[in-house]
Amino acid sequence: MISPSRLTAAQLNGISAAVGVALTQALVASLFGVSPGLAAVGGAVCASLTDVPNPPERAWPRVLPAAVAGALVTLLVGLAHGSLLLTTLLVASVGLVSLMALAWGARAGPLSFSPILAMVFAMAWGPLGSLEDIAAHAAWVLAGGLLYALWARASAWVLRRRYRDLALASALRATERRLRSRAQRINGEVAPEQASIRVSIADDVLLADALQAARDQVFAARRSAHSRRQTDVVLGLIELRDLLLASRLDTELLGDDDAGRQWRAVLAEMLKQVADALAALADATDRGRPVPALSASAWRAELARRLVDVQVRVQVSEDDPRHHLVAALQARLGHMLDDVAAMAARLARPDDADSPWSRESLKPFVSPEGWPLGALRLHLTLNSGVARHALRSSLALSFAYWLGHLLPWAAHPYWLMLSVAVVLRGNLEQTLSRRNERIIGTVIGCLLVLVLAQVHDERVLALAFIAAVGTAHAYLNVRYRVTAIAATLMALLQPLMLHPGSNPAVFERLADTVMGAGLAWAFSFVLPSWEKASLGRISGQLRGALAKHASNMLRWVPSSTEQLAQRLSRQQAYAALSAFAGVAQRTLVEPRGVRLPDAELEAVLSHGYRLMALLGAVQHLVGRRGTWLDEAQASAALREAQQQCVAILRHVPSAALSPWPELPDGDAGVWPEHLGQADLTPWLERRLRLCQTEAAALVEALDQLARPSPANARAPAGPESKT
Repeated sequence: MISPSRLTAAQLNGISAAVGVALTQALVASLFGVSPGLAAVGGAVCASLTDVPNPPERAWPRVLPAAVAGALVTLLVGLAHGSLLLTTLLVASVGLVSLMALAWGARAGPLSFSPILAMVFAMAWGPLGSLEDIAAHAAWVLAGGLLYALWARASAWVLRRRYRDLALASALRATERRLRSRAQRINGEVAPEQASIRVSIADDVLLADALQAARDQVFAARRSAHSRRQTDVVLGLIELRDLLLASRLDTELLGDDDAGRQWRAVLAEMLKQVADALAALADATDRGRPVPALSASAWRAELARRLVDVQVRVQVSEDDPRHHLVAALQARLGHMLDDVAAMAARLARPDDADSPWSRESLKPFVSPEGWPLGALRLHLTLNSGVARHALRSSLALSFAYWLGHLLPWAAHPYWLMLSVAVVLRGNLEQTLSRRNERIIGTVIGCLLVLVLAQVHDERVLALAFIAAVGTAHAYLNVRYRVTAIAATLMALLQPLMLHPGSNPAVFERLADTVMGAGLAWAFSFVLPSWEKASLGRISGQLRGALAKHASNMLRWVPSSTEQLAQRLSRQQAYAALSAFAGVAQRTLVEPRGVRLPDAELEAVLSHGYRLMALLGAVQHLVGRRGTWLDEAQASAALREAQQQCVAILRHVPSAALSPWPELPDGDAGVWPEHLGQADLTPWLERRLRLCQTEAAALVEALDQLARPSPANARAPAGPESKT
């Protein structure tokens, strides 16, 4: 049995959704009868799709539109019942309109599916007869949705602190995993198939998602001693990510001799210790364990001792130029040790220290909310991937419903339509994944239903149905196979609840699922949205975000306003890199004729993240060791580098740029001295030169990617893909 303290936010939210649906049914059924209660359950389930872990103030703006849309679609289905033509046109219209909601981004995903699910529930209900009955049924669906909206708001308020704790703990554990992954790479423990930059960046994307979830929960909270402590920890994790990204720089230049390997082993071991500390902080956050007592000075002393031991044990020459690099890496890791120790101290401090961060100042870092019409207008064109997906889905859903009436088992044509709706995604990668998971989950779910069909107790079946509702909700975006199992239970248990002892339509469900998955895969090639079509837009966003970030970061002693701009542009730059990483991942399963070249994608991602690492390293050097820099020389170099990087990223002609002197990267002997050196300005200048080099390499890789590939041009187009 899972301890309540070990429940994830998704699992806790799933339990809340199941309880809300059960209470809605119990309340309506006890007051008005079984039939209104079952109708209200449909409305509650549709509304519950949009009820995800969020601050309380975000509950109603998401749940109420789903409740209203579900009732409206139910009414329209009732009015169109009996006419295949009208119902098919309605299916096409609802699919088109609802999926256009994806113009508001991933947060609109549950809202876009809610009307489609309401349409399925309404069709499953069967004919209602008179107009009054149709209106009454839609009213009960609306009542169920509105009751669930009240529950969603109350539940979000009760669980708000727990959601914050879980989001912060998740961000701590994601950072911990990234530290361990980085330690393995530094120490050469990564298998060749895992050494790709794309695999590494996939880890960074997961970390970015966890940090954004923590921002959304913690930054939106009302200011209190608890929330201020958590805000400081989230901000510390964001800074730690920059330091971790910067740890990619230079370590490979330690060499592959005995000394280089042992130095890297020491650095990797210290990173693992930091990861252990973050794991302990996560346990203290969401499981109530004591906050560990961490000493940055003790860590630093241990790190220094181990590095000296390597020098003595391997007998490294005193004039080995790598001593300067080791000193720089030691200082960089020391900053990470300081930051993690500061997080532990902040969590352990019972008093409420002053914080400059208010809810208003943190608001720009929180995910957007609301449904502005301006976002929708941008996608009213066939050049939009959202519009193409909406049209494609509209055609697929209406065709599936029409085909369902021609099949020998035409009792459930809406099942075929539902299978298409859940499998057909906006890109081929997700469609293929959903196709396989849907079929496997349906098979397992049908086997479970055959077992439950032997139970003739309505209470047991109702309990199984409610458990399926919560499970499907909890695992929708976590592990879709589990959601597919639960969805099958929901679909087949409803008839058993109404008619205990009847035979569940297991074989029809299996056939409809397999056919629906096949139709979804086939329709993914209708009005396709291949990744190359969005390449120009994504590339422009990436260049613009990096140019803005470089402009903000390459400054001498930024003001508080400029520091806020740095944080915001950093978040936007990471988001742009994550979007490009998504393109690189999704194109892998596309037909060869339209697939983007792998080498250029890897190059863009490698140079993009390296540029971010360099910009972060410059910021930390200026911010943490500014007293070791020559102010006049450093500020002039920063201004020059800022102009150069921004001009390169924005495609200013090279004639307008003043060239930097060449820098021989590979030779450690020409690096500026660091050990015992009072002036670190040469190190800053080296970083600034490398910023320009990486910016130019990034732009070149993007330009190369935009050029037509001869190999791709010769490749046959068609539905050939890797699965």
